[in-house]
Amino acid sequence: MLRANIIKALLPLLLVCFVLSGQAQTDPKPSKVDIKSGYLEKREDFPDAVIYTKDNSGQVFIVHEGVEMWCDQAFVYIKENFVKAYGKVRISQGDTVVMNSRYAEYNGNTQFAFATGDVVLKEPKTTLTTDTLYFDRIKQQAFYRSGGTVIDTASTLTSNVGRYFANNKKYQFLSDVKIVNPEYTVNSNQLDFYSETGGAYLYGPSTIVSETSTVYCERGYYDTREDTGYFVKNSKIDYETRTLYGDSIYFNRNTSFASATNNIKILDTVNNSVIKGHYAEVFRQKDSLFITKRAVAITVRDGDSIYVSCRYTSGYRTGGQSYFKRIPPR
Repeated sequence: MLRANIIKALLPLLLVCFVLSGQAQTDPKPSKVDIKSGYLEKREDFPDAVIYTKDNSGQVFIVHEGVEMWCDQAFVYIKENFVKAYGKVRISQGDTVVMNSRYAEYNGNTQFAFATGDVVLKEPKTTLTTDTLYFDRIKQQAFYRSGGTVIDTASTLTSNVGRYFANNKKYQFLSDVKIVNPEYTVNSNQLDFYSETGGAYLYGPSTIVSETSTVYCERGYYDTREDTGYFVKNSKIDYETRTLYGDSIYFNRNTSFASATNNIKILDTVNNSVIKGHYAEVFRQKDSLFITKRAVAITVRDGDSIYVSCRYTSGYRTGGQSYFKRIPPR
């Protein structure tokens, strides 16, 4: 009876040990980096390293679990599964990411890479240049903290801090973010950029400045390739003689068109007037606007304010003239 009770008491502990033992057997050990080519030598001043140097056949070539590395000279620390690479370093991950630098380190156990000196990271549609870059192959993320530049098919993006998510083809830029395009310049506190689509998500106080307009928002989206945007939270568009405010604003640079919904306010400096409503359309090239849903026009003349309002009203302005007509209820 006593023996049976002892076995019963120890049974949970035995089960735990069995599970842990099974996990230990199934967890694979990190594979060793594999040196495919290079002139091998041992030096007394580096007793823990095996040194490979490029020869007549080409650069030192190293592979490890889907990553390939080329360099002029490599210090390979066999016990630590660690590589220090010097001179025209190139690290490739399939057809998606290629990184070039003057120096790099790679840890085969953690699959973490560090590169410095004229670093260039290329993926299908963008090129990132920076001084120092860190790349985590497990998380498929690369990041920099000392300033970087990303060249896209349509624009050039710069920031002090940045991170690249390889799986999503996404860049996250932080601190002094700027997009320079031949048609406009974007400044933002934080910007998420998707390299496949060219879509940019703006966070915090942001501006899009061009010769004909200035967009401001504290949250929004801008398609850098199609030149269209959607802005919310304290959003407005400044034209030469008119400023459009709204809870949400759609903007199309190609057609010089903007529309806004909810809590609309348009300041017109030419006519010294304010027009309010809940939906508006602005055609910059035609010098016209349309506003509806409880529209109110306030014009200041000779120090007096003139109010024109109607529950069902639309307004249209062109050539310095304002028109309002009653729309009968449905």
